[in-house]
Amino acid sequence: MMTGSSGFLGRANIVRGLAAALLLCMPSLVSAQNRYWDGTRFTRLQPGMNISVRTNEAIGTSATDYRIFNGTVAEDVRGDDGRLAIPRGSTVELIIRRNRNNELVLDMESVVANGQRYAVKTDSERVVGTSGFDTAIGSIVGAIAGVRGPNIRIERNTLLNFRLESPLDIGVQDRGVTRDGYHYHDYYGRGRDDRYRDDGDRNPR
Repeated sequence: MMTGSSGFLGRANIVRGLAAALLLCMPSLVSAQNRYWDGTRFTRLQPGMNISVRTNEAIGTSATDYRIFNGTVAEDVRGDDGRLAIPRGSTVELIIRRNRNNELVLDMESVVANGQRYAVKTDSERVVGTSGFDTAIGSIVGAIAGVRGPNIRIERNTLLNFRLESPLDIGVQDRGVTRDGYHYHDYYGRGRDDRYRDDGDRNPR
């Protein structure tokens, strides 16, 4: 029969064993939490991250012509471990897309933080379907007038809050072009699923 003291010792040994097992697991837990931290920076911005953006210019369009509009990160953004992921003042690219309801929506395209461009990593031969058409990278949080519908109208210096819906990877190349002083990512229009392709009159078919 086990005495009171031997029972206590047995329980103490079990507790010590559980503590030792937990310590053995901690490195893997920490590495999982910081999986995208390489020691100096984040290599991926995970879905669910909230980013406040202030527009640097007025946005007004009734078409998806793939023009890039500029914004600035309004507040520091930190990862799950508290490390600074995106410093305030970082550059943001915004673009107009169509959603599954054939509405125009304002979406995030990329963030440039600490000299590194973060965007959706895609196959160079097939950019649509992973980022862009039918897929939001950053959804607007809260009711902001003018960010959805047949026309997009947003004033300069408007504060917008986005929540990442897709991961943004570090070092994704910008393959856009600049025409007449404006930057375009119209590679989205090449070889895409054309269920809602805009024709010359900008009317989806």
